[in-house]
Amino acid sequence: MWCSKILVAYDGSAPSAKAIDLARAIAAQDERVELVLVHVLKLYGMGTGAEAALFDEADRILHDLQRTADEVPNNAHAKLLKGTSPADLILKCAQDEGCDLIIMGSRGQGGVKGYLGSVSYAVVQGSPVAVLIAKDTPDKKPLS
Repeated sequence: MWCSKILVAYDGSAPSAKAIDLARAIAAQDERVELVLVHVLKLYGMGTGAEAALFDEADRILHDLQRTADEVPNNAHAKLLKGTSPADLILKCAQDEGCDLIIMGSRGQGGVKGYLGSVSYAVVQGSPVAVLIAKDTPDKKPLS
């Protein structure tokens, strides 16, 4: 077994849905592989109305992630991370959970971000463990 615990970062995008598919495929090879499915709620310090909408969306995503975790035969759970730096939260969660692989989606937004989004890039740069970046595919839809 080349990895024992995988953190998968999901943000609702098609690339992050692909990341979940990759993690499930890896976990399907060995029932001892554990999955930690996380969604990061980036806090902006906005007004209560805007924050309430963000929390509602985060709760919906967390529910979808937990349903996905419940569908796999492996030990899996979902977590909502809250803070101002998604990359730092992902790295800290991976460390706290003892993950030896992080899987997340890519973003294509020009410059260095043409290859990786800013969060993906920061995680790759800061991670002491392997990071697998899932590239978007035209046919992949987010969880629903």
